[in-house]
Amino acid sequence: MDFINKAWLQLAELFRSMSVGARVATAALLALVVMSFVYLFQYQVTGGDEFLLNGRPFSTSELKEIEAAFAKAGLGQSTVVGNCIRIPRGQKEVYLAALADGNALPADFHNYFDQATTGDSPFASKQSLDLKRWNAKQKELALIIGKMHGIESATVQYDEEVKRGLVQEKRQTAMVAVQSAGRLDEDQIRSIRNIVASAYAGLDRRQITITDLATNQTHGGAIGPDGVPEDESLYASHKQKYERSWQEKISQQLSMIPGVVVGVNVELSPEIEHTSDLLKLDPKPVTVLAGEYSKDSTIQGPGNGGRPGAQSNGVHGNTPVNLNLTASNGPQSQTTESRSNTHNVPGFEHQVQRNAALVPTRVTASIEVPASYYVSIWKQRNSQPEGQPPKKPDPAELATIETETKNRIKETVHNLLPRVIQGTDPWPHINVQTYTDMPIVAAAAPTVAKTATTWLAGNWQTLALVGLGLASLAMLRGMVRQAAGLPPAAPAAVSEEPRPRLTIHEPPAAEEDPEPSRALKRRFTATGPDLKTELQEIVKENPDAAATILRAWIGEAV
Repeated sequence: MDFINKAWLQLAELFRSMSVGARVATAALLALVVMSFVYLFQYQVTGGDEFLLNGRPFSTSELKEIEAAFAKAGLGQSTVVGNCIRIPRGQKEVYLAALADGNALPADFHNYFDQATTGDSPFASKQSLDLKRWNAKQKELALIIGKMHGIESATVQYDEEVKRGLVQEKRQTAMVAVQSAGRLDEDQIRSIRNIVASAYAGLDRRQITITDLATNQTHGGAIGPDGVPEDESLYASHKQKYERSWQEKISQQLSMIPGVVVGVNVELSPEIEHTSDLLKLDPKPVTVLAGEYSKDSTIQGPGNGGRPGAQSNGVHGNTPVNLNLTASNGPQSQTTESRSNTHNVPGFEHQVQRNAALVPTRVTASIEVPASYYVSIWKQRNSQPEGQPPKKPDPAELATIETETKNRIKETVHNLLPRVIQGTDPWPHINVQTYTDMPIVAAAAPTVAKTATTWLAGNWQTLALVGLGLASLAMLRGMVRQAAGLPPAAPAAVSEEPRPRLTIHEPPAAEEDPEPSRALKRRFTATGPDLKTELQEIVKENPDAAATILRAWIGEAV
């Protein structure tokens, strides 16, 4: 604490000894130094910017809304870097508040549905609520599609029409417009159709039209007789699917060869549907139904019964008659009948065969291998000891390696493709060639001057502030030294007559005085305000030395 107190007293005494102008300049320089250090600690030397939302990429439409919100809030220090936004460090809360006020915060999943349900009112009509949810669903689907790789933004429009009548019929259609980064492939188109068709119950995926705004291509539309859109070919789509599948298999199998190029061509059968029905008859008949029938019958002829009539037959009036009459002996006849029935049909075999449509009939592969791959194999087989100059490969050895590699590639690819009828060439459907790959020129490293220029362009404000602070410190140091070297101002004289000065004679050289005594003696040689003031200061600073000097002075006076 004594050191701090002494330092503070010295600074206070030094400040009081300065003129008014020097005091103002010193205070201004001290304030500038303090502000410089505050700026350095707040914004750092490495840079004063940071990315909004931790570097989250934004779509084109989102960037427009965000920049509009910043402009409305008067924030003009943001910069767009790619798909990200860089803002000044330490002002993240201000920029996020501007996004919230401008309703420009990036949308996340379920936000549109939450906003639609939050705005529901018990007094709103059913049509109004359905329209809000309909719109929220379309925005949600557009957000999902816009998050897919290679798609910057998307919009979805859905419509349905109900035909009135005895049987109501509902027709549903959907349109999807996307802004792609390059070009939509078949997998992306299929995924978009599946997403939209799954979101609306009963929507046929063939009734979904997809338009790529980047290439002005439309996928979908009117359905043709083969069940696909009129602007699409069923043959071409199947051909592309098979070619991509075999190309991926071969490329993965040859992935150990850097720079290999694989191409596949597939020929399909042009039949959309093939069904065969075969009925083969057997010459030997087969009994399917057989039966026999037999019948015996006897016929008894009537005998002589007398005169016809009731009286002759013993019937008199209402007298009961016995009907159990005994047959008379008449002529008899006996008949026997038999019948058999057999039903035979010829044997047959019925076969119905339905083949798959558009099946590959011929698959060929074309493979290009870089010439540098053969050189790499040669170097691996002929390693050179360290310290010796590199040896150039022999063309004959390279030709042998090339032949071995081509045959190995053909045998590998042969097992991945469909079987073909072999002739003189065991691999008639595989072609392997060699291409001369050009050396890749490495990007030139940035020079020291360019790196330094770039660094200075990004940090010139910080460097300027540091230089200004150092200059201020240097100026302050010079002013302090100048103020310390000036003699103190003489106070007003008490009387016109000058008082006698205290003079101390230097003792002989042989006698060595203590250090405090020598310091005080040197002080007495200079002119001061008056003797009383000097004695008071000497007594305060070093009483022992002052007493020694006074004794010597009194002794000399006696």
